[in-house]
Amino acid sequence: MKLANRTDKNIVIFLLIVVLSGICVGKLNDKKWERKEEVKRLVKMWSTKIGDTLTDLSERMTRDVKMHQSFKVLEEKLVKEDAADLIGDVAWDIKLMMESKEHAVLKIADYAEFTNYHRDPKPIFFNSSYFYYNADNLTNTNWTQEREQEVIDDILTNECHWTCEQPRYTNLTNNMFASYKRREKLLEQRRNERTRACNCEHLPEKDGPPLSYLHLPLKYNPKFGEEVNPLISIAKLAINVYQREQGVLEGLRWSEALDLVFKENHANDSSLTWQYFASPRGFMRHYPAVKWSDEQYDKTYDFRTRTWYTEALTSPKDVIILLDRSGSTKGKRRIVATQIVNQILDTLNDNDFVNIYTFTNTTEPLVQCFNDTLFQANEENLRLLREQLPVYEEEFAADLNLGMEKAFDILENFRTTRRSAKCNQAIMLITEGIDYEYNKELFRIRNWNKDFPVRIFTYQLGHDDNDAKEMEWIACSNMGYWGNMTEMGDIREKMLQYLNVMSRPINMSEKKNRKFIWSYLHVDLADRRLSNWLWKKFEGIRQREVLIDHIKRDFYRQQKNFTSSDHVLLKSTHGYQKYQKEWKFKYMTTVSLPVYDRRHDQYELLGVAGIDVPLHLFKDLIPFERLGVNGYAFIVTNNGFVLFHPDHRPEFQNILKPTFNRVDICEVEILNDENEPRVFNELIVKFRDRLVNQNQSIPVTLNVKYPLNDNKRVMLTNRHYYFAPVGPFTLGVVLPDKYGFDIIDKSKIELPTVESTSYLLASSFWKVHPDWIYCRKCKGATPEDKIRDAFSRNEKSKLLKSLFFDMEVTKWFDDKSGIGNGEKKYISDYQVHQVFMATYSGLTRWRMFEDQESIHEEEVDSFEKWNNKAIDEDWYRRAVELNFENEDMFIYSVPFETSGYENNTMITSTKAIFVSNGELRSPVAVIGLQFNHREMYEIYNEITKECGEKKCRLTCNNKLECYILDNNAYIVLSDEPEFIGRYIGDIRPDILNDLVEDGVFIATRMFDYQGNCQKKPPEKEPEEIRVKKRKEKLAKREKELMRQKKETTASSNASPRLNLILDHLLALKNWIVKIFFLFFGQAMADDTRYYSNKDEMIAFNKLEIVKTVPTPCDTEHYLFNLNQNLSFPFIPFRKGNKFDCSWPYAIEKIPKTNLLFLAANSDEGDACKDRDGGTKYFIEPKEIVYNIPTVENITLPCYIARTNNYTRRMYMDCHNRIKKEDQLNSRSRYYCGHTWD
Repeated sequence: MKLANRTDKNIVIFLLIVVLSGICVGKLNDKKWERKEEVKRLVKMWSTKIGDTLTDLSERMTRDVKMHQSFKVLEEKLVKEDAADLIGDVAWDIKLMMESKEHAVLKIADYAEFTNYHRDPKPIFFNSSYFYYNADNLTNTNWTQEREQEVIDDILTNECHWTCEQPRYTNLTNNMFASYKRREKLLEQRRNERTRACNCEHLPEKDGPPLSYLHLPLKYNPKFGEEVNPLISIAKLAINVYQREQGVLEGLRWSEALDLVFKENHANDSSLTWQYFASPRGFMRHYPAVKWSDEQYDKTYDFRTRTWYTEALTSPKDVIILLDRSGSTKGKRRIVATQIVNQILDTLNDNDFVNIYTFTNTTEPLVQCFNDTLFQANEENLRLLREQLPVYEEEFAADLNLGMEKAFDILENFRTTRRSAKCNQAIMLITEGIDYEYNKELFRIRNWNKDFPVRIFTYQLGHDDNDAKEMEWIACSNMGYWGNMTEMGDIREKMLQYLNVMSRPINMSEKKNRKFIWSYLHVDLADRRLSNWLWKKFEGIRQREVLIDHIKRDFYRQQKNFTSSDHVLLKSTHGYQKYQKEWKFKYMTTVSLPVYDRRHDQYELLGVAGIDVPLHLFKDLIPFERLGVNGYAFIVTNNGFVLFHPDHRPEFQNILKPTFNRVDICEVEILNDENEPRVFNELIVKFRDRLVNQNQSIPVTLNVKYPLNDNKRVMLTNRHYYFAPVGPFTLGVVLPDKYGFDIIDKSKIELPTVESTSYLLASSFWKVHPDWIYCRKCKGATPEDKIRDAFSRNEKSKLLKSLFFDMEVTKWFDDKSGIGNGEKKYISDYQVHQVFMATYSGLTRWRMFEDQESIHEEEVDSFEKWNNKAIDEDWYRRAVELNFENEDMFIYSVPFETSGYENNTMITSTKAIFVSNGELRSPVAVIGLQFNHREMYEIYNEITKECGEKKCRLTCNNKLECYILDNNAYIVLSDEPEFIGRYIGDIRPDILNDLVEDGVFIATRMFDYQGNCQKKPPEKEPEEIRVKKRKEKLAKREKELMRQKKETTASSNASPRLNLILDHLLALKNWIVKIFFLFFGQAMADDTRYYSNKDEMIAFNKLEIVKTVPTPCDTEHYLFNLNQNLSFPFIPFRKGNKFDCSWPYAIEKIPKTNLLFLAANSDEGDACKDRDGGTKYFIEPKEIVYNIPTVENITLPCYIARTNNYTRRMYMDCHNRIKKEDQLNSRSRYYCGHTWD
């Protein structure tokens, strides 16, 4: 009974506690609810006041209403853009430009064939009196009138010889210069320039004194960006070619007359830049003449490894390199072998396919993930091969049969599947020699009986004559070439013979309608290793700075005296200083043609004619003003790689990215989807296929995400894509969905009066888009000077009319009288720095305020100097995109990761101006201002201390943490000025998590497929690991031998005594191996280096920086956009106990801005502050590490080759086999490398 009563009492007490707890929790939640409502009221009040303040400032200073009225007249001139006409017009202009360059290079090729065919047969020996201008040997380039006249006289003498000799030349079929009239036309222009007639009966001697060829006067030419002489071409020789070699002298002599064509081309087309004729002999005629740089890197330039040369000289090719890695290839032979491989790789290009296999008693790919395959020889893949060359290990004895079987298998497979170059195939064999039996029947079965689909080139690393005969036989019997590679200086010349051999089918072909070859993107004079070379120089500069700092500290700490005036601390300059300059890379493509050797006894091509075509010539033909804001154009190659694109970023830290020209269109047009990196959506893959295959039937619409502000903001939108073929390339034009088709009809715009325009042009406070062509024939030092010249010429292009109209209707922008007392107060209170505007015609205007009364000229680092591209500026593009949805809003931003403590930090405010007519609506301008952040911070502090009529219990810095964020989650204002310009996730990752989970911000995962990471180069494995692996291999082989022995013993009748002897011998062998590895391991352990224990030496050793190489990589990060569908104010409330955070934050949209007022809860102490602060939403790029289950340690190039192996289109002719060549090697082994009797 008592027990029952006690139980009932406990139940009652428990129920009472529950009830009271509920009451307490309820009251606590009620209190928290009241606090939440109070915060909601305050945040709304503060947001309204801040919004009113900012809006008053921006509207008053930018005069947005007046700006809108100024452009209102354009409403009746709105029309719909016909995108089909637009792409057709642009494609037509680009095609005409490309055809003009093709015609010019055809003239070079035809005239080279003609002059070579009729060349003087007399030999020119090294001791002859013939000399020439050599670009590497000029010692004097100073211009003097006297020397200039001497050069002109020499040129006139040469032209007289050509004039007198050429009329008697016989005709040459399929050549434009076979016509005497055409040759007369070529000489006519030169004849008109001469001041004297040519006396063909008494021609003066052509050869001058040797020293005269060391002085060639040059003058700076802005088109070329260098000092040149347009009167003459100059010879450039490859670095390892002897300048007095007979073949070089004879080639330079007959090719002198090419100057006639070079100069005719230049006269007919002022946009032409460098013109070339390049010979396999190792010389190049380069027009106009120029002195070659003395920089060591530039000295190594060899045109024969450039894509424009190799693609014209040979058809596309599949190449397998078989590299002997037997134990006999160590030391110098390995160095030579590595150099041979590198030289071969240098000759390959995007239209070739390659792989490298090493062979001993097994055959293995150099890069493990590239097994049983060929892959595109683009720079990213070639770079990976080069990096792996130092890593492989030499071991065991070579077995050529295994290597050849593997190579033939792969090449045959790719001939069948047609997934490669679909033309030439070659095996490059690099070995010490063949001092063992090999299967010669293999070549008959795999190659001869199949009509020689594969050429074999053999490179011998040793000196043995018997090996030489075997390797020569392999090459000669398989349509290849043999070379003995024992000296480093011979490698390139002997290796390049394979290109000449592969050029034979082209030269011997009856087809004379050559295909023009357009190279992929490249940089003038730069080869593929420029990035690494420059990076080493930059690391050298960094290492020097570290060392100098150490010496300086030590010097002054120990109070040393200078012992020499040449002391390192006294030097004001150093050898690496020149590499700190800002590099100006000249991006271009080159059009080239093979030049036939038409003489009856010649089988290889004479050379290649080429003309560089800078990318700006393509861009100059694109009417960017018709494309409008957020519209653009691009061009891709037949391999899907970008020639140019607005999101192509070829440089980092002022140097070229290693694979700047291997950027696929899929890597810059990023779809707005949820796919993982490099799992490209089917839509973009099909779009790429249509681009590459030049299928232009219907336009494509894609939903994309594109970055702004150096990948710190993102816009999500639909775009419409139109494309058309332009030669081997494909042109694309992109228009934004919402406003891209509504344009101003510029033909309806009336020009302002001459007086008004003249007055406006006299002002200094305006700029035009520096990359747009307003007038093609106008001249001036700056784009603005060219506009003034256009006005003086009375030019009336549509773009100029738009520009002059914009200047006229906004002339009030310069009016000082427009500044009233109200504006002066704003200028003073907010320290307004400047107001600015930009229009769709490329005009940018600004007014700067030094104080209340004066306007001053532009400063050195002023806003308008770096923001003069109008519709292409990120602030312009962003304003148009955001204001299209809300035209009343001003967009505010601050510099990223700046400091509010700095007095010069500015807040920038912008707003787009639209004109409308019915359903048509087009952006015509963006207005803006900049004002001091510090002043706005003070006003923010005053506003956030107000609480209305109630007593302030909650304020920023008191129970609240306050931030003003922009629509991309960056902090514009906060209680802590140091946070300005930073991402809210860096300061409060917990709040960012809430904001994303609650739908305030939409997180977008961004991928950068053009990233660059600094990584250590691959190294050989440590010796102890390699020893361990050798042991494992030997143990495995022993096990296999034991198994084979047992099988043999079981199946034979050998005596037990013999088996016992064999067992003892095997045991003895095992003992010797173990003893060897024991002593070897001890020797390695004893090989420790001595390091000084002195503190100074230890400190000095620590000064060495970590050496890296710039390596392509993919990165990812998150960016954020405000959810425009969310209702404000928003404050989440979560019921719970006193230990829970009931409302982590409150957020309100600031009226008429892109800003949000965020108040984070610091009233509830640790409950809201110490939650799990980790976030997956990182904004700093992180490298993406890819995985394929079947591949260990996969690299980025391997992953791309396996997963992104998309469509390519071969447009060049295939010349891989011609019957005329069959008897060549049997007629003379000279044609396949034989050099002795």
